[in-house]
Amino acid sequence: MSKRNRARRDERQPNPQPIRLTERDLNIIKAVYEYRVLTTQQLQSLFFPSMHQAYNRLAALYHHGFLDRSFMGVYTDMMNTPILYVLDRKGADLLQARYGQDVAWNSSHKQVSIQFLDHTLAINTVRIAVSQACERLVDCDLLEWRSESDLKGDYDRVTIQTTSGKSKSVSLIPDSYFVLKTPLGNAHFFLELDRGTMTSKRFKQKIFAYMQYYKTGKYQNRFQTKSLRILTVTTSQARADNLKVATESAKGKQRFWFTILAHTIPDSILTAPVWQVAGKEGTHPLVDLIK
Repeated sequence: MSKRNRARRDERQPNPQPIRLTERDLNIIKAVYEYRVLTTQQLQSLFFPSMHQAYNRLAALYHHGFLDRSFMGVYTDMMNTPILYVLDRKGADLLQARYGQDVAWNSSHKQVSIQFLDHTLAINTVRIAVSQACERLVDCDLLEWRSESDLKGDYDRVTIQTTSGKSKSVSLIPDSYFVLKTPLGNAHFFLELDRGTMTSKRFKQKIFAYMQYYKTGKYQNRFQTKSLRILTVTTSQARADNLKVATESAKGKQRFWFTILAHTIPDSILTAPVWQVAGKEGTHPLVDLIK
Protein backbone atom coordinates (compact mmCIF):
# COMPACT_ATOMS: atom_id res chain seq x y z
CA MET A 1 0.00 0.00 0.00
CA SER A 2 1.39 3.39 -0.93
CA LYS A 3 1.82 6.09 1.67
CA ARG A 4 -0.93 8.09 -0.01
CA ASN A 5 -3.44 5.22 0.25
CA ARG A 6 -2.37 4.04 3.67
CA ALA A 7 -5.35 3.45 5.98
CA ARG A 8 -5.73 5.90 8.83
CA ARG A 9 -4.99 4.37 12.22
CA ASP A 10 -7.62 6.56 13.91
CA GLU A 11 -10.49 5.44 11.66
CA ARG A 12 -12.37 2.16 11.99
CA GLN A 13 -13.06 -0.10 9.03
CA PRO A 14 -16.74 0.18 8.07
CA ASN A 15 -17.11 -3.60 7.58
CA PRO A 16 -14.36 -5.43 9.47
CA GLN A 17 -13.86 -9.18 9.07
CA PRO A 18 -15.97 -11.13 11.63
CA ILE A 19 -14.09 -12.42 14.67
CA ARG A 20 -14.82 -14.97 17.38
CA LEU A 21 -13.89 -13.65 20.80
CA THR A 22 -11.46 -15.82 22.74
CA GLU A 23 -10.60 -16.01 26.44
CA ARG A 24 -7.45 -14.02 25.67
CA ASP A 25 -9.56 -11.29 24.05
CA LEU A 26 -11.62 -11.04 27.24
CA ASN A 27 -8.47 -10.81 29.33
CA ILE A 28 -7.09 -8.10 27.04
CA ILE A 29 -10.27 -6.04 27.32
CA LYS A 30 -10.31 -6.51 31.09
CA ALA A 31 -6.65 -5.46 31.38
CA VAL A 32 -7.25 -2.30 29.34
CA TYR A 33 -10.14 -1.46 31.67
CA GLU A 34 -8.11 -2.09 34.83
CA TYR A 35 -4.98 -0.29 33.63
CA ARG A 36 -7.04 2.48 31.93
CA VAL A 37 -4.61 2.80 29.01
CA LEU A 38 -1.97 0.45 27.55
CA THR A 39 0.42 0.65 24.63
CA THR A 40 0.70 -2.02 21.95
CA GLN A 41 4.09 -2.94 23.43
CA GLN A 42 2.68 -3.31 26.95
CA LEU A 43 -0.18 -5.48 25.72
CA GLN A 44 2.25 -7.59 23.72
CA SER A 45 4.37 -8.22 26.82
CA LEU A 46 1.26 -9.30 28.72
CA PHE A 47 -0.53 -11.44 26.13
CA PHE A 48 1.31 -12.12 22.87
CA PRO A 49 4.50 -13.90 21.75
CA SER A 50 5.18 -11.32 19.02
CA MET A 51 4.39 -7.73 18.07
CA HIS A 52 2.92 -8.91 14.76
CA GLN A 53 0.29 -11.02 16.54
CA ALA A 54 -0.39 -8.25 19.03
CA TYR A 55 -0.91 -5.61 16.36
CA ASN A 56 -3.27 -7.78 14.29
CA ARG A 57 -5.47 -8.90 17.17
CA LEU A 58 -5.63 -5.48 18.84
CA ALA A 59 -6.56 -3.99 15.48
CA ALA A 60 -9.45 -6.46 15.23
CA LEU A 61 -10.69 -5.54 18.71
CA TYR A 62 -10.44 -1.86 17.77
CA HIS A 63 -12.29 -2.17 14.45
CA HIS A 64 -15.10 -4.12 16.18
CA GLY A 65 -15.50 -1.39 18.84
CA PHE A 66 -14.31 -3.26 21.94
CA LEU A 67 -11.25 -1.02 22.29
CA ASP A 68 -10.53 2.48 21.11
CA ARG A 69 -7.22 4.04 20.13
CA SER A 70 -5.50 7.12 21.49
CA PHE A 71 -2.26 8.78 20.45
CA MET A 72 0.40 10.76 22.30
CA GLY A 73 1.66 12.57 19.22
CA VAL A 74 0.16 15.59 17.52
CA TYR A 75 -2.69 14.97 15.10
CA THR A 76 -0.55 15.45 12.02
CA ASP A 77 1.84 12.72 13.25
CA MET A 78 -0.91 10.25 14.13
CA MET A 79 0.26 7.84 11.45
CA ASN A 80 3.62 7.35 13.19
CA THR A 81 3.13 7.89 16.93
CA PRO A 82 2.67 4.74 19.09
CA ILE A 83 -0.86 3.38 19.41
CA LEU A 84 -2.47 3.45 22.86
CA TYR A 85 -5.56 1.40 23.68
CA VAL A 86 -8.46 2.42 25.92
CA LEU A 87 -11.79 0.77 26.63
CA ASP A 88 -14.72 1.46 24.30
CA ARG A 89 -18.44 0.96 24.88
CA LYS A 90 -18.72 -2.57 23.44
CA GLY A 91 -15.82 -3.64 25.63
CA ALA A 92 -17.48 -2.16 28.71
CA ASP A 93 -20.78 -3.86 27.87
CA LEU A 94 -18.98 -7.17 27.35
CA LEU A 95 -17.19 -7.00 30.71
CA GLN A 96 -20.42 -6.14 32.49
CA ALA A 97 -22.29 -9.00 30.84
CA ARG A 98 -19.48 -11.55 31.28
CA TYR A 99 -18.36 -10.76 34.82
CA GLY A 100 -21.50 -9.20 36.26
CA GLN A 101 -19.56 -6.19 37.49
CA ASP A 102 -20.45 -2.54 37.15
CA VAL A 103 -18.11 -0.99 34.61
CA ALA A 104 -17.94 2.77 35.03
CA TRP A 105 -17.59 3.94 31.45
CA ASN A 106 -18.61 6.91 29.37
CA SER A 107 -17.21 8.53 26.25
CA SER A 108 -15.19 11.03 28.30
CA HIS A 109 -12.97 8.16 29.48
CA LYS A 110 -11.51 8.06 25.98
CA GLN A 111 -10.48 11.71 26.12
CA VAL A 112 -7.18 11.72 27.99
CA SER A 113 -4.54 14.42 28.17
CA ILE A 114 -0.89 14.01 27.26
CA GLN A 115 0.04 14.55 30.92
CA PHE A 116 -2.37 11.83 32.04
CA LEU A 117 -1.08 9.41 29.41
CA ASP A 118 2.57 10.02 30.28
CA HIS A 119 1.94 9.52 34.00
CA THR A 120 -0.39 6.53 33.67
CA LEU A 121 1.76 4.66 31.17
CA ALA A 122 4.75 4.98 33.49
CA ILE A 123 2.71 3.60 36.41
CA ASN A 124 1.54 0.77 34.19
CA THR A 125 5.16 -0.02 33.30
CA VAL A 126 5.84 -0.54 37.01
CA ARG A 127 2.67 -2.57 37.49
CA ILE A 128 3.43 -4.88 34.57
CA ALA A 129 7.00 -5.38 35.79
CA VAL A 130 5.81 -6.32 39.30
CA SER A 131 3.15 -8.65 37.91
CA GLN A 132 5.52 -10.43 35.51
CA ALA A 133 8.27 -10.65 38.13
CA CYS A 134 5.85 -12.41 40.48
CA GLU A 135 4.87 -14.85 37.72
CA ARG A 136 8.54 -15.83 37.34
CA LEU A 137 9.21 -16.27 41.05
CA VAL A 138 8.11 -19.35 42.97
CA ASP A 139 7.74 -17.65 46.35
CA CYS A 140 6.17 -14.32 45.43
CA ASP A 141 2.61 -13.43 44.39
CA LEU A 142 0.87 -10.17 43.59
CA LEU A 143 -2.24 -10.33 45.79
CA GLU A 144 -3.76 -6.91 45.13
CA TRP A 145 -3.27 -3.74 43.11
CA ARG A 146 -5.34 -0.60 43.55
CA SER A 147 -4.92 2.28 41.12
CA GLU A 148 -5.11 5.97 41.93
CA SER A 149 -8.67 6.09 40.58
CA ASP A 150 -9.62 3.26 42.98
CA LEU A 151 -8.05 5.09 45.91
CA LYS A 152 -9.65 8.43 45.08
CA GLY A 153 -13.09 7.03 45.83
CA ASP A 154 -12.41 6.99 49.56
CA TYR A 155 -9.28 8.49 51.10
CA ASP A 156 -7.91 9.87 54.36
CA ARG A 157 -6.57 13.28 55.30
CA VAL A 158 -3.88 14.20 57.82
CA THR A 159 -2.70 17.44 59.37
CA ILE A 160 0.98 18.25 58.95
CA GLN A 161 3.30 21.02 60.00
CA THR A 162 4.77 22.73 56.95
CA THR A 163 8.38 23.88 56.75
CA SER A 164 7.15 27.34 57.73
CA GLY A 165 5.55 25.95 60.91
CA LYS A 166 1.92 26.26 59.80
CA SER A 167 -0.65 23.49 60.13
CA LYS A 168 -2.03 22.15 56.86
CA SER A 169 -4.62 19.48 56.07
CA VAL A 170 -3.57 17.28 53.14
CA SER A 171 -5.07 14.25 51.42
CA LEU A 172 -3.32 10.88 51.14
CA ILE A 173 -3.79 9.49 47.61
CA PRO A 174 -0.79 7.54 46.32
CA ASP A 175 -0.52 6.67 42.65
CA SER A 176 -1.06 3.00 43.51
CA TYR A 177 -1.24 0.58 46.42
CA PHE A 178 -0.28 -3.07 46.12
CA VAL A 179 0.34 -6.17 48.23
CA LEU A 180 2.91 -8.91 47.67
CA LYS A 181 2.93 -12.34 49.27
CA THR A 182 6.54 -13.25 50.13
CA PRO A 183 8.23 -16.01 52.19
CA LEU A 184 8.51 -13.48 55.03
CA GLY A 185 4.82 -12.55 54.96
CA ASN A 186 2.67 -10.08 53.08
CA ALA A 187 4.37 -6.81 52.14
CA HIS A 188 2.31 -3.65 51.53
CA PHE A 189 3.41 -0.75 49.33
CA PHE A 190 2.38 2.71 48.22
CA LEU A 191 3.72 3.74 44.81
CA GLU A 192 4.56 7.30 43.79
CA LEU A 193 5.56 8.03 40.19
CA ASP A 194 7.72 11.16 40.07
CA ARG A 195 8.19 12.87 36.70
CA GLY A 196 10.74 15.36 38.02
CA THR A 197 8.38 18.36 38.17
CA MET A 198 7.65 18.51 41.91
CA THR A 199 9.64 21.01 43.96
CA SER A 200 11.72 19.82 46.91
CA LYS A 201 9.47 21.77 49.29
CA ARG A 202 6.32 20.08 48.01
CA PHE A 203 7.98 16.66 48.02
CA LYS A 204 8.96 17.12 51.67
CA GLN A 205 5.35 17.93 52.52
CA LYS A 206 4.37 14.62 50.95
CA ILE A 207 6.94 12.84 53.11
CA PHE A 208 5.59 14.62 56.23
CA ALA A 209 2.09 13.50 55.25
CA TYR A 210 3.07 9.86 54.88
CA MET A 211 4.92 9.88 58.20
CA GLN A 212 1.94 11.45 59.95
CA TYR A 213 -0.45 9.02 58.27
CA TYR A 214 1.47 6.10 59.74
CA LYS A 215 2.15 7.72 63.13
CA THR A 216 -1.52 8.52 63.79
CA GLY A 217 -2.64 4.95 63.06
CA LYS A 218 -4.88 6.00 60.18
CA TYR A 219 -2.92 3.84 57.77
CA GLN A 220 -3.22 0.76 60.00
CA ASN A 221 -6.94 1.35 60.45
CA ARG A 222 -7.49 1.73 56.72
CA PHE A 223 -5.38 -1.19 55.45
CA GLN A 224 -5.40 -3.46 58.51
CA THR A 225 -1.63 -3.90 58.59
CA LYS A 226 1.49 -2.30 59.99
CA SER A 227 3.54 -3.27 56.93
CA LEU A 228 4.24 -0.31 54.64
CA ARG A 229 6.93 0.91 52.30
CA ILE A 230 6.53 4.01 50.15
CA LEU A 231 8.15 3.49 46.76
CA THR A 232 9.10 6.42 44.56
CA VAL A 233 9.99 5.68 40.93
CA THR A 234 11.52 8.62 39.12
CA THR A 235 13.17 9.57 35.85
CA SER A 236 16.91 9.70 36.52
CA GLN A 237 19.51 8.65 39.04
CA ALA A 238 20.30 12.27 39.88
CA ARG A 239 16.62 12.88 40.64
CA ALA A 240 16.43 9.72 42.79
CA ASP A 241 19.51 10.87 44.74
CA ASN A 242 17.95 14.29 45.33
CA LEU A 243 14.64 12.83 46.50
CA LYS A 244 16.44 10.52 48.92
CA VAL A 245 18.35 13.50 50.37
CA ALA A 246 15.13 15.53 50.63
CA THR A 247 13.42 12.63 52.42
CA GLU A 248 16.27 12.24 54.90
CA SER A 249 16.25 16.01 55.60
CA ALA A 250 12.54 15.64 56.40
CA LYS A 251 13.50 12.86 58.84
CA GLY A 252 12.05 10.17 56.62
CA LYS A 253 13.71 6.83 57.27
CA GLN A 254 13.72 3.26 56.05
CA ARG A 255 10.07 3.24 55.03
CA PHE A 256 10.95 5.31 51.91
CA TRP A 257 12.51 3.59 48.87
CA PHE A 258 13.67 5.03 45.52
CA THR A 259 14.55 3.74 42.06
CA ILE A 260 14.40 4.88 38.44
CA LEU A 261 11.96 3.90 35.70
CA ALA A 262 14.71 2.17 33.70
CA HIS A 263 15.08 -0.38 36.51
CA THR A 264 11.39 -1.28 36.58
CA ILE A 265 11.67 -4.43 34.46
CA PRO A 266 10.62 -7.94 35.55
CA ASP A 267 14.19 -9.20 35.98
CA SER A 268 15.20 -6.49 38.44
CA ILE A 269 12.27 -4.68 40.05
CA LEU A 270 11.80 -7.08 42.98
CA THR A 271 14.95 -9.07 43.56
CA ALA A 272 17.85 -7.03 42.14
CA PRO A 273 19.63 -4.39 44.26
CA VAL A 274 18.22 -1.39 42.37
CA TRP A 275 16.51 0.43 45.26
CA GLN A 276 17.94 3.15 47.47
CA VAL A 277 16.55 3.42 51.00
CA ALA A 278 16.30 6.57 53.09
CA GLY A 279 18.77 6.39 55.97
CA LYS A 280 20.82 3.61 54.36
CA GLU A 281 23.82 3.48 52.06
CA GLY A 282 24.03 1.47 48.87
CA THR A 283 21.26 -0.25 46.94
CA HIS A 284 18.94 -3.07 47.97
CA PRO A 285 16.41 -5.55 46.56
CA LEU A 286 12.78 -4.76 47.25
CA VAL A 287 11.84 -8.31 48.25
CA ASP A 288 13.85 -10.80 50.30
CA LEU A 289 12.99 -14.33 49.18
CA ILE A 290 15.12 -16.01 51.84
CA LYS A 291 13.03 -17.38 54.72
